[in-house]
Amino acid sequence: MEGRRPSPVTRSILPDLTIFLFVGASEYLEYLVERIDAPRLHALSITFLHQMNLDTPSLVQFIRRTPSFDGPNEAHVGYTYELDAVVRLLWASYDYRKLSVGMFPEVSAQADQQLSPMAQICTMCLPPLPTVENLRLDFSTERLYSEMDMDRDEDVDLWLEFLRLFTAVKSLYLSVEFQPNMESSLQELVGGRTTEVLPSLQNIFLERPEPSEPSGVFQEAIGQFVAARQLSGHPIAISDWDKEPYFELK
Repeated sequence: MEGRRPSPVTRSILPDLTIFLFVGASEYLEYLVERIDAPRLHALSITFLHQMNLDTPSLVQFIRRTPSFDGPNEAHVGYTYELDAVVRLLWASYDYRKLSVGMFPEVSAQADQQLSPMAQICTMCLPPLPTVENLRLDFSTERLYSEMDMDRDEDVDLWLEFLRLFTAVKSLYLSVEFQPNMESSLQELVGGRTTEVLPSLQNIFLERPEPSEPSGVFQEAIGQFVAARQLSGHPIAISDWDKEPYFELK
């Protein structure tokens, strides 16, 4: 009969699945997660390969209906030696729960340039993140600084769109490598737009550069941003970040 709705997919319950690692194309992952429930899953690692559409509604719904993945309070976002973008969600300190989604460079090269690869992961592969209060922008020290993918002048809007996703973030951590990319974004927010992104921000933790590395432009930009937030009644404290090794999903 024309117009008849397709029958709902019958899902299998996998009560003993606690760790799920997937490397491959999004269409295969979508087919799989649409058909399973894993009520005891506490560690999920997804890495996308090859050219594909990163719109993964079945993955988003799978994460939503997995009890352990409700309400993350921390996000680590950045790059590793192999991955062009990775988002890792964590829960309370020393919690066993971990969720990671990443993509290889050939995937992000096909990405919609209206969104950065990191924002694509957050908006297309993950549920909304209204509970994340700690945001860490970092990347593996094995990756060369020259390989950073977002130009600090041309991609200001991409950075701002990414930061707008984190409305509850109170503490922002910036590695040395990400600081130049943030200069123009911070300057864009000085004035009447100081609370346009990260409206709940209270603390910024900065990894300090080596003495030989220039930092004056960024320091000036963040100083202006902090002063503007102070005038708007939303003060921010600046502290040093003694960075521990980059988090890896095991």
